[in-house]
Amino acid sequence: MSGQVSSPLRPSHHLVKSWTNSPPLSYRESTLRSVQRAETSSVHTVSVAFTVEDVAKLSPTFWDFHSDPIAPLDGAAATLAAIQVNLVAGTLSCYAEDNPSLLSLIGKLLVYEIMGQFCLTEVGHGLDAINLETTATLLPDATFELHTPHMGAAKYMPPTNPCGIPCIAVVFARLIVAGANHGIRPFLVPLNDGHTMHRGITAQVLPAREGSTPLNHCITSFDRVRLPADALLGSIEEDTSRFTFLNSIWRVAVGTLSLTGLTLPCLALSSFIVALYSQRRTVAGPGGTRMPIISFRTQHGPILTALAQSFVLKEMWNKCTAIFAKADLDPRVLHALATIFKVTTTQHVQAANLALSERCGAQGLFAYNQISNQYANVRGNSIAEGDSLVISIRLASELLLERYELPASTHPSSLLARHEQDILDEHKALLRQCGHHRSDEFNRLFLPNCQKIVSAIGHRMAYDAAVDAGLDLSIVDVYLASAVALDSAWYSEKAGFSRASQALAEDKALSAALPHLEEWLAQLGIDAYIKAPITSDSRWNSFVGQLEAHTHKPTYAELPLSRL
Repeated sequence: MSGQVSSPLRPSHHLVKSWTNSPPLSYRESTLRSVQRAETSSVHTVSVAFTVEDVAKLSPTFWDFHSDPIAPLDGAAATLAAIQVNLVAGTLSCYAEDNPSLLSLIGKLLVYEIMGQFCLTEVGHGLDAINLETTATLLPDATFELHTPHMGAAKYMPPTNPCGIPCIAVVFARLIVAGANHGIRPFLVPLNDGHTMHRGITAQVLPAREGSTPLNHCITSFDRVRLPADALLGSIEEDTSRFTFLNSIWRVAVGTLSLTGLTLPCLALSSFIVALYSQRRTVAGPGGTRMPIISFRTQHGPILTALAQSFVLKEMWNKCTAIFAKADLDPRVLHALATIFKVTTTQHVQAANLALSERCGAQGLFAYNQISNQYANVRGNSIAEGDSLVISIRLASELLLERYELPASTHPSSLLARHEQDILDEHKALLRQCGHHRSDEFNRLFLPNCQKIVSAIGHRMAYDAAVDAGLDLSIVDVYLASAVALDSAWYSEKAGFSRASQALAEDKALSAALPHLEEWLAQLGIDAYIKAPITSDSRWNSFVGQLEAHTHKPTYAELPLSRL
């Protein structure tokens, strides 16, 4: 098949059995297990050990690690490993050229001798981190005093409590020199020795996020903690510009892209599981014969759509990661590309997780079938490194104000490119009508549509990537139909593509794709990562055989009714 998706050897295959056969654990035990898994995944799932260059130059090894299908098996472990490799080791690598002593520390992080955390956002400052209030004051002896002035300035979310491995953090604080604000700077701060927090540092463990893999999120505060002079990463000179701040946190843009990469396998896993279940599950057909539910359009339609989206988004991922690896673009453009990929992928993955879960009926409610808990894990990723809605507002506003430009479409006459351009033109006209992007009218009429604008750009970019990669037209057509359905009214009003015509086009695309179902499932190459009992009779029988059972006892059955 032209443009078919390859099925590469997955370097994490050897970890799957231990990850899929683990018994249920308590919250504390589960978080510690995720720490251990983060270590094994980051150290052992790559074909060769991570190097500083992999992290600094964003090599294919770096990106492959973030799209490995083992990630959905333990969302907490995947998150911890991503923080370690990208946000911490990646940030330190930016300063290693001027400070070679950091190379040894980065090496220890990459083999998990030390755990790393990234403390940027605060309880009272989420995406407006440029206004954070943690301070690092230069003292007369050239050391620094790190301080949380009030609880609204405490660092929020990073899992900073002791977990058996010594932990350091990159902590962003407002540098104060002789009473003057010198801007926000990163500081290297030891947090704990693996068992006890260091003096002046408090980590308060938040309750578990219901439904997702437990991760020990914390509220972290600093009470006049003394830091050595070399704790400061970068210059001490005064610089409060937004551009410098964005440069100092540019690994957040990498994180926006790489963390979203962790969600890509969710589409593959969910569609694979539901396809196998739908082939096993049968209902009564004509003449009393049994027929598999996969034969119904309402069943195979969502599966084929999720599979097509999985293949198309992987090509979009390949294109975005190639651009990031060049690292010669305006950092605002890199942030923009990461935002677009995140918003688009999250939209498709969450819709698929919900639809596919429902196609399993009651079975779709249980985490043991690997679908329902993915929704909660991806929801966390949609907020990490920037809430999807808020980063959409920032990006759409910047594009309408023409502060920079995105790479042009490679297929400008396509239906999705025309949709994107018209949506942008429509809102540029709205901006002219409102007069100012900070007006109340702009707030009311524009902000609610920002995510829609970014999604329109993302659908076009995904389509371009798929066509440029030569994906089979049956995949591209199913993806196109799914994207059109997300703004059916526009295509009917502006493109003369009526609802009836859209329905017929979708039917044609799905009918052409159905014969490829087995082929597409095989191309995923994820059989080893499946543990859901509903995927086979043997798995189901084994699962049921291990359940706690309550049954009658002869002594109870023989009791007369009058004594019950």
